[in-house]
Formats: sequence, structure tokens, C-alpha cells
Amino acid sequence: MAHVFQDHYGAVAPNKEVFTERKKHYLERRDAFRNDPKAMEDLQNWKARNHEYAYSREFQRGLVPESIIGGNFKKADTFFSEYSKHNDPSLILSKSPDSYIIGNRASHDGRQYPSSFNADWTDGKSPEGQGFCHTLVISKKRIFNVVDPEATANDCAVLKEMKDHFTRFWDSGGRQKILQKAEVLFSEQSEKLLASKNPDGFPEVKDQVHADFERLKPLFLQLGSNDFVYAFHVYPENSVGHLHMHVFPIDDSLREHSAKRHDWKTVPIEAILEVEKEIP
Repeated sequence: MAHVFQDHYGAVAPNKEVFTERKKHYLERRDAFRNDPKAMEDLQNWKARNHEYAYSREFQRGLVPESIIGGNFKKADTFFSEYSKHNDPSLILSKSPDSYIIGNRASHDGRQYPSSFNADWTDGKSPEGQGFCHTLVISKKRIFNVVDPEATANDCAVLKEMKDHFTRFWDSGGRQKILQKAEVLFSEQSEKLLASKNPDGFPEVKDQVHADFERLKPLFLQLGSNDFVYAFHVYPENSVGHLHMHVFPIDDSLREHSAKRHDWKTVPIEAILEVEKEIP
């Protein structure tokens, strides 16, 4: 049965036309990847953990940068692959046999990431999340992206498990853990700015930024598991070359100062499931 569109995805897909465009976005990129011999060769070598192979520039973008290769990271690693091996276990909010849930590594509020504080944050490249308490679900399996055939095998079982993991976690008290982790990150970022030599006007807006956070907390805690976008950034518009699901609130009031500029490339899981049912 085809998915019946509901106004449920916020700015990511606010109407049938945009939802259809997200489906097209996924389908075109899926087919381009799977029909590209070099991309499939890259994928095969990445799954084999081949650290000597010459990956294409586009594929390599999702792997760890050359500057940190050595020691804990090798060439074919990503920041999310073998997550518990490469990262502090305290970052993991929940784990199932198939996936991890972690908080985003940047806060939701773009006002905490002025370009004068970090030159890499110019031209819309600041790292704030797509919504209040932006959360990620990471596959434990070595799956590159949603365009990887393994991601959608067996009636998209991997994708469905990732969403189910989050909804179970949320409904069993996970909301408090997500908020606590986000609050620590939010406070730490404010402290970094205030301690810096060039806080770029942040001291003047700090009180408002923190008041906004306190105002949003109860709104966030009242959400149900159906009040989130569950979505993917489809290769080559992904940042990390390992399958992960973005989860953030639909409500625009919980996204006011967040990175809406990524909405165009954010494809809800429902759009992917529909494509896989219609054009497997």
C-alpha cells in the first residue's frame, strides 16, 4: 500500500510536491551510485576495509581526513564505522543489536557558531544541528549510505530497525537522556565562546540564547515519537560515509535557529520506503 502523504515532515517535505521531489532526489542518486562501476568498486573495497585502495575523491570525502590517519584511524575508516571502537562509549545514549543512538556533536543553535570564531564556519558551513536536540542513529553494520544496496535489502530492514530503535528509546525514557546530553554540549559551546578572544558579539546575546534553550526544553519533552523527522542525507550530499539517520523535531519552533539550509537534501525514511516499494 502506498504511503498517504500527511503534513508531517515540516520544512523537509511540507507538501505532496516536495515529498515527491525528495523521492526523486533519492531515486536519482541511488541509481547513479549503483550504476557507476567506480562507485561500486569503491564500496566493495571500503566494505573489505582496504586501506591501500585509491578511493574516488567523492567517496573519500566521507572517510576520515588524511590529517588524522594513523593510530586509532586508518584510511578506510569513518567517524561512525565501528563506532564504539573509535569513540568514547559515554557518547552512546542507547544501543541495540543493530544500531547506536548518539547526540549530534554540535548544538542546535547557529548563534553559538559565529564565523569569526572559526574560519571554517563561513558560507553556511557552521555545524549546528537541524533542530533542537538533533540526534543520530548509526548502523552497526558496515553500510556506507542509504544508496548502498545493503541498506535497503530485505524490505529495508536496516532502516526500519534504526527508526524503531529510536522510537523505543524515546518512549522508554530516552528523551531525558537526549536532553541532558544536548544541554551539556550547549553549555560547553557557550563557555568556549565566552572564553575566546573573539566571541563575535555572543556575550550580548548569550542571555537570550540561554533563555530560548530553557523555553524549548518543556516543548521538546512533550513530543511523541511521531513528532520527529527520521531522514537521511543521500550520497554524495552526505558528510560521513557510514549509514546514519538524522532525527530532529518537526515543529518549526524547535528549529528556529537551526540549520534549515540542509532541508533540501534531507530525505524522510517514508520517501525511501515508498521508492523501494515502487521501483526496487
